[in-house]
Amino acid sequence: MTDLSKDDVKAMGKAVNLDIAEEDLAEVTEVLNAIIESIDEINPPGLESVEPLPIILPKEEG
Repeated sequence: MTDLSKDDVKAMGKAVNLDIAEEDLAEVTEVLNAIIESIDEINPPGLESVEPLPIILPKEEG
């Protein structure tokens, strides 16, 4: 998997209305890449062939 660049992280921050300070950008990028790498390591073999289930939310009463 390709690591996220500082530009990727900055763009994702803007997409969710989060302004990441330039002095924090390197650390945030490093942490996000570490999280992605950790998650990637726990994927069991064959998981990519499993179809996701739809999320069904309960109806709101009222």
